[in-house]
Parts: sequence; structure tokens; C-alpha cells
Amino acid sequence: MSSPEIRLFRLNRQAVMRELEEYAEKAVAEGALAVILIGSLARGNYTAYSDADIIIIVKESPERPIDRITRHLQPKASIDIEPRVYTMGEIREMIRNKARIIREIAEHGILLKGDEGIISEIKKRHHDRHCQASP
Repeated sequence: MSSPEIRLFRLNRQAVMRELEEYAEKAVAEGALAVILIGSLARGNYTAYSDADIIIIVKESPERPIDRITRHLQPKASIDIEPRVYTMGEIREMIRNKARIIREIAEHGILLKGDEGIISEIKKRHHDRHCQASP
């Protein structure tokens, strides 16, 4: 009679980050302004089963945000990549509306590739709006 085997799975964060940086480099080469990692991988509380939540910011797009995702899917990646693609105008609108995703970018976002000024603007505008709301 054999005893049950326990297997522990571990995510190799360094390897995943290298893969995500390559993914981001490709997205920027194809026209993205910035590629930002959010979620558990950015916060550091990931598990072996975490996915990579990615925000891709583009200058403009006639497509709906949901329709923009397909060109950024990466089915062969070692981790599930969950991209969300927004225009700068949509990002600014989300800042005005105090969207939760803006808070996530401002507090935990990691710029993988692209214009550092974009993530700086998001952080500054989020901070400014957050400070205005406080008495």
C-alpha cells in the first residue's frame, strides 16, 4: 500500500517576468504606448496558479475594448495572460471616474515596456484625485 503523494507547484516569477517583458516588447513594437502588469504578480501575492493581468495602452482604436484583446492573446505562454487594451482617452476617463483599475495601476502597476510618462501620469492624477477627495 502506498501513501498519497503531495506535489507542490511553484511559479518561477523570474522566468515569468522575462516572458512578460518579451510579450510587452512585442506589443510596443506593434504600436502599444505602454504595457503594465497589475494583479497578484505585480502585488507579490501570486500563487502557482496565478495569471498575468496586463494593461495595454494604445493611442487610439476604433474597436471596442473587448474586441482589441484578441490580437494580444498569447496561448503558448507558460502563464495565462489576461490582456485589457485601453486608449489613452479611456484611461483618462477612468481616472476621472476613479475606476478601480486606475487605483491598481497607480498603487501596484509595473511598467513592463513603453512610455514611463504614462504610468507616471496615472500615478500623479490618481494621487491628485485621491487627495482632493480627502478632507
